[in-house]
Amino acid sequence: MTTLPTTIQEQIPLPGPVINNGPQATSKTITPADIIGMLRQRLVTIMILSILFSGMGVGLFFLMYFKFPRYSAESLVECISDAPKAQLEVSNQAMADDPFTRFVQSQALYIKSYPVLKKALQDSEVRSTNWFKSLDQDEHLLELESDLGAVPIRDSNYIRVAIATSTPTDPAIIVNTVVKTYLEEVKERASSVYRQELTDYKREQAGYRSQLVEKNQQISDFVETLPAGEAFQQKEKLGQGPLREKLLEAQKNVQFYELQVKEMKSLRDIYSDPAGMPVTPEDRLIVENDQKVLQYDNQVFVLEQEMRLKKQQFGVNHREYKAMKHRLEESRSQLEKIRANKLREVLELKSEQAETAYLNVTNNLLAAQEKLQEVEAEQSDLDRKISEYVALLSERDLLIEIQNRIDEYIREIERIVRERAAIRVFQAVQASQPLERSFPSLFLLPGIVILALAAAIGLALGLELIDTSVRTPQDIARHLSIAMLGSIPDVDDEEVEIENVETAVRDAPHSMVTEAFRAVRGNLQFSAPADRIRSILITSPRPEDGRTTIASNLAASLAVGGKRVLLVDTNFRRPRLHRVFKNVNARGMTNILIGEAKLSDCVHHTDMANLDVIGSGPLPPNPAELLGSDLCREFIEEASKLYDHVIFDSPPILLASDAIALASQVDGTIVVFRAKENSRGVAQRACSMLWHANAHVFGAVLNGAQAQRGGYFREQLRTFYEYQYEEEDGTQRALPAHDEDRSEDEDQA
Repeated sequence: MTTLPTTIQEQIPLPGPVINNGPQATSKTITPADIIGMLRQRLVTIMILSILFSGMGVGLFFLMYFKFPRYSAESLVECISDAPKAQLEVSNQAMADDPFTRFVQSQALYIKSYPVLKKALQDSEVRSTNWFKSLDQDEHLLELESDLGAVPIRDSNYIRVAIATSTPTDPAIIVNTVVKTYLEEVKERASSVYRQELTDYKREQAGYRSQLVEKNQQISDFVETLPAGEAFQQKEKLGQGPLREKLLEAQKNVQFYELQVKEMKSLRDIYSDPAGMPVTPEDRLIVENDQKVLQYDNQVFVLEQEMRLKKQQFGVNHREYKAMKHRLEESRSQLEKIRANKLREVLELKSEQAETAYLNVTNNLLAAQEKLQEVEAEQSDLDRKISEYVALLSERDLLIEIQNRIDEYIREIERIVRERAAIRVFQAVQASQPLERSFPSLFLLPGIVILALAAAIGLALGLELIDTSVRTPQDIARHLSIAMLGSIPDVDDEEVEIENVETAVRDAPHSMVTEAFRAVRGNLQFSAPADRIRSILITSPRPEDGRTTIASNLAASLAVGGKRVLLVDTNFRRPRLHRVFKNVNARGMTNILIGEAKLSDCVHHTDMANLDVIGSGPLPPNPAELLGSDLCREFIEEASKLYDHVIFDSPPILLASDAIALASQVDGTIVVFRAKENSRGVAQRACSMLWHANAHVFGAVLNGAQAQRGGYFREQLRTFYEYQYEEEDGTQRALPAHDEDRSEDEDQA
């Protein structure tokens, strides 16, 4: 029994049940596995490019090594600044963050300056070098400026001076001469730069002294306008003198009288209505101590005594007793009236007193507020004067600081002019003759090889990424949302000779192509239940993609597996099945769709068991209308009852609407893509048209997959054909075709 090799089974994915036939979100991110696959496919290209780039790089290296060697020599110059520490300017600009670094960089630039290099070129030793002799007269200065390097060494006060030439004796001479010339130039310019600067700063010194005198006089005049005790305090205590205490006292008075006003207003509100005013014991005591009240109270007391005597003498019914009682009641009534009047007078007096007290306190508050405003105005004027006074003091302090810095800077400049040394520089390390080449180094060879390999890999990946064609099953899985039913290898890679690829399953049952169609058959049968894969449409995006090849071989493979299969040619524009299967009836699908014939009248029985074919028939003028008619649906229903599978070969979906009309009526569609011929955009448009037509897509078949190095079928082809044969006693024996098919049928059963 012949089975599919393990490597092929791993490479051909089995599609799961298709639940949603619409477009799905696919991941287009390139994974490391994809990159490895790309590199495997382009392995030959990478090897060739690596050898080419490496050869070019190594050849260039040895050309430079033997023909254009470079010898370098370097010297170290140490720079110690002896200049003033702070470069003072009238604008008092901030100093650089790292002045010493700038100083060393400036000296490095000065080494390569025009005067130094020009003077160095006048030296006899430099003029005797091969480097000098190999250049034209006008090129020496430009070449020296270009070739000479003067670079400060980071985190140090050294400058590296170096040059590379083609002669080993020249670089040391040139470097030492340039450094010597630089040192001489530095000594000559030691003090000349600062003489004019000294004159300028002395002039500025006199100007600042004059400004300082004027500022002191201005401060003295301003002090006379300040209150006593304010002028000679510290800056932070200015404005804290007697006036500040007076202001605080005025604020306290205002707060005190505001509180008094609130209290008097509350008391005034209480005594504003005498009728509702509460009567205190003190008020009643004042009323009782009034003369009239006391007089009537004594009169009532006397009458009460006389009335008791009358009662004892005459009794209560005597007229004198009654007269006395009447007089007593009148006296009592008069006493109550006098008391009420007196109480009203007391309450009215208290109300008037409360109102008077409220007015007095209000006047005091107004006076206190006026006093506070006067003191605040005086304090505001004082604060303004103090601000001006502080500003004058700050200006004087700044002038003093600038004056001190100018004095210090002038002392430094006078020292430089006197000692004739602004900086101290000397040659710490003298350049010596190089012992070996500095360029090119033999250590570059591994780097050249690595760079060549990297360039080859990068170029190969670039070629792979810019290729937008569908070449491998991974491309379909990454860029389309359909299952992968299988891949058909290119016939040119086959080891078994196949004369007609449309009948490969029948003519070459032991070939890799036939085995690939068996894999498509198996994957199709696993994609859906048997009753849902009876009618199948085979289509592709463009012509020459291999639709007829896939349709005929898939039909033959299903027939070999014991299924009754009907292969129908619905390509009414360019029919092909009559060329694959000879003696196909002239009457075909067109006659059935226009009602001139029945299915049984047009069926052609092929030489393969279980496989029947119906040709296209006469070419109609309206193929899309015929395929979308009711007769076409009736034909599909009738054929599906008579056969296990009905396979339709259709025209390209992007060129004709025939396939769209038929795709919506069959159980499902298989889309064929030819490797390297269909672009991803073309494939996506074809699938999109099927989805928009609500067609059920079983999956895709990649036709013409090439067995390139590291590609899809390279190892599979070799493994497959090694597995097809057995060695017995030194001979090879092929397995019989009928045994293979029978074993395969048993496996499927």
